[in-house]
Amino acid sequence: MKNKLLKFYGEKYDLKKFEDNVSTLDIAFLIYDCDNNYYFNKGDLLGEKKPNQILKIIHDYNKKYKLKITNFYPVCFCDKTLVIAFKTDNINSNLNKYKSNQALCKYKFLIEYHQNNFETMFVSTTIKNEIKASQKNKKRYFIHEKIIKKYIFTSKKRKKDEFKSLLNNLIPNKSSIIDVSCGDNSDIFPLALKKKYKVIVGNDICINYLNTQENYEVIYTNDDIEQNLIKEGSYDVSFCKNTLHHMSNLSNINNMLQFLNRISNEIIIVEISNPLEQGGLPKFLNKYLYTWFLKDLGRFFLNNAQFKNIIEKNFTNHKIDYYEFSNILGKYMIAKIVKEKK
Repeated sequence: MKNKLLKFYGEKYDLKKFEDNVSTLDIAFLIYDCDNNYYFNKGDLLGEKKPNQILKIIHDYNKKYKLKITNFYPVCFCDKTLVIAFKTDNINSNLNKYKSNQALCKYKFLIEYHQNNFETMFVSTTIKNEIKASQKNKKRYFIHEKIIKKYIFTSKKRKKDEFKSLLNNLIPNKSSIIDVSCGDNSDIFPLALKKKYKVIVGNDICINYLNTQENYEVIYTNDDIEQNLIKEGSYDVSFCKNTLHHMSNLSNINNMLQFLNRISNEIIIVEISNPLEQGGLPKFLNKYLYTWFLKDLGRFFLNNAQFKNIIEKNFTNHKIDYYEFSNILGKYMIAKIVKEKK
């Protein structure tokens, strides 16, 4: 039986296929840093036979090879081997390090292809700042997750059961779903499993958030939602929660919404209404909990009218239904968007 990850990347991503053989393993990892260095294990690419979960591999490699992997993404297929890139910040690894022009001949075509086609991955200022903030404030997010949410803003106060019930009604009985910016949140995963989805994907640009996830029935990815190789129509459903206000401008929001429209037939968007306009506790929490304590960079908040205007401009000829949800953190705007059948 074909490996689950190979099948997933082969079906969902538009990856170039080379006939060259670079490994006897199912997945090989092209490890590199921002200084144009590539890392090998005794001259060979690291790799795995029949891997199940990329996040576990990253955890193991970080520990074993003294790496600090910050991003990962698929590059290509070489013969039957899937090549995934690992970007590391650490230059003190115990792996062999080569400049791109010094690598073994059999890998030069792969490195050249990677440099020519993926050099701009994760380089936008917004993305760099998001990743840097997530790395710098890991302990604060741990406190938020394990103490503040657990004992202060409890599930009951956040009306978590009510929200799950609403999502359960919004998520259709289909086959594939992606949460495009899941972070450390797993709202939709148990619901999708209960509805017997065959492909469940949790994506986030910040790998530190993904590292808190532990559901081995979910495939986790680290794609930039504005720049990736995901095929058109790859998913039945896309889910996007509290992501719009992390975009740096309206153009970025429009790009992201068009990405959702390209890869899926149904879209569910959940977005906090502008806490500065809500006032009261939502405004206080935004200022002191999210901005001051967690160093959250999201600033591009929308009110209800702006939210609907952006949705309707990006999804013409779609069926759109709006919903609202409120809890101790504030009011949430929800849109369910369905492509009209031609």
